[in-house]
Amino acid sequence: MTQSFQNDAVADSSAPETLIATPSFPQSRRKGVFDFGRDGFGWLELHGVPPGRYEIVLGELLDRAGDVANEPPGSSIRRIKVECVADADPYRVPLPTDNVNLRGYDPKAPAIRLPERFGIVMPFRYVQVLDAPKPLRAENLVRQTLHAPIDLSQSSFECDNPILNEVCELCRQSILATSFCGIYIDGDRERTPYEGDAYINQLGHFAVEASFDMSRRTIDHLMEHPTWPTEWRQHAIKLVWAHLEWSGDVATAARWYDILANDRLMLKYARRDGLMETGGEYRAGCVIPGCGDIVDWPVGERDGFEFRPVNAVVNAFHHRNLLEMADVARALGKTEDAAAFTKRAAAVREAFNAVFLDASAGLYRDGEGSNHHSLHANAAALAFGLPEPESIPRLVEFLDGKGLACSVYFAQYLLEAFCVAGRSDLAVKWMASTGERSWKNMIDFGATITMEAWNVKAKPNLDINHAWGTAPLNVISRFIVGATPLSPGFGKARVAPQPGTLHRIRAKVPTAHGPIGIDIDGGRLSLETPVPTLVEWRGTSAEVAPGRHEFS
Repeated sequence: MTQSFQNDAVADSSAPETLIATPSFPQSRRKGVFDFGRDGFGWLELHGVPPGRYEIVLGELLDRAGDVANEPPGSSIRRIKVECVADADPYRVPLPTDNVNLRGYDPKAPAIRLPERFGIVMPFRYVQVLDAPKPLRAENLVRQTLHAPIDLSQSSFECDNPILNEVCELCRQSILATSFCGIYIDGDRERTPYEGDAYINQLGHFAVEASFDMSRRTIDHLMEHPTWPTEWRQHAIKLVWAHLEWSGDVATAARWYDILANDRLMLKYARRDGLMETGGEYRAGCVIPGCGDIVDWPVGERDGFEFRPVNAVVNAFHHRNLLEMADVARALGKTEDAAAFTKRAAAVREAFNAVFLDASAGLYRDGEGSNHHSLHANAAALAFGLPEPESIPRLVEFLDGKGLACSVYFAQYLLEAFCVAGRSDLAVKWMASTGERSWKNMIDFGATITMEAWNVKAKPNLDINHAWGTAPLNVISRFIVGATPLSPGFGKARVAPQPGTLHRIRAKVPTAHGPIGIDIDGGRLSLETPVPTLVEWRGTSAEVAPGRHEFS
């Protein structure tokens, strides 16, 4: 997603001292190719081998012949061939310098640098030994995988849909594997924090463990080094709001409150009716500095979206941002601000429906003056609570007909739209789908970390280690399992499962007070919660104390 930044600040390393390198051995071997089972960022060590010359290939995928793949051309899928002379035991195989692994990188580039003590790391799953003094065994090869100490055991998910289980596990491992910088980055190709990428990564991290330092560091970095399109500025508010809600960290919200309210909310672009006029599609040298809309990325994933100066997608985000700012203001005791944000959100909702709703089609237009109805305009409106109830069935029908006609990033809001509409069955359908544009297709392609795009055709320069592809993980946790904070830091929880077509779910959702355990079997819900919880199940609601509870 390369674009120019609006500052020349060098991104200092944010990697904490708690980053760890976990050793692992190959799980299988075929034709001289050793398979570590999963992709991971790190380096290769030779243990117990004779000194001498070695020729080794490291990479993320295999080709059809079973060799470490060196294609498709132009992609950022990694393969490196190394010729070296082992002269120590253990011996660290030297990785070459390039612009991806940041040694010799443009010093003004906004990529995150790892501390020098970690050296050069790259993502790889496979090791192919082309030449060695003698044949190597699995115990001779050790991959040191660099990552944050994320505790996956704090969470779990299992259901009666095997594809959804596979997809969830892919996303869980993606959160662990992409944590190697100690901050939420966009992937290996740039190793750069972006607000949109970081938000989905953040929600996925919250779904696997109750740990918030990486979220805080990412917020601090992006507030000081904001990135380019309108929606990424809007995601800064979403990042702080989610961090506050899941962690209860009022100090971080207080630290950045004024910048959120006076800059990231972008009220200077609001018209008298409350809608934002942001100037249209982002281009370098945009007419309005700090603005310019992206809608989706890459550009081929926009479902034909027609850009207008007043854009339905960014105004849907604006409506949601106002409500998020109201939540933040209340948590900080700023009751007058909270009331003002809530009042403005109501005005934006009224204007949004007056300007963008095409009553004859029952759909939202892309922008003021447009007659095109994209997936993006309608999914954003539905996900952020803008339609009247009677409009929702038509929107759901339209979006289901479109399917995954968006990027893996915007799939976050398509899935949310289905769940907000009470149609989690459709969210399950698309999360567990098997087409060319699906998470299952990523798995079948050979990826063990979510990919930057659905496939190479959608984004020829993609990498295959991009946590913005993990939307199913947080959608499962927040909507399908349905466990969310009802007060900051999970002082009180809400559990409102939407199993959809699933008949059996067993899940564990992490909170700072301990996990919430949820077991669904047909019409029965078993809940074990460490905090007071509002339970919504099968049309009824009840407030329960910490402990174990049964509902039918």
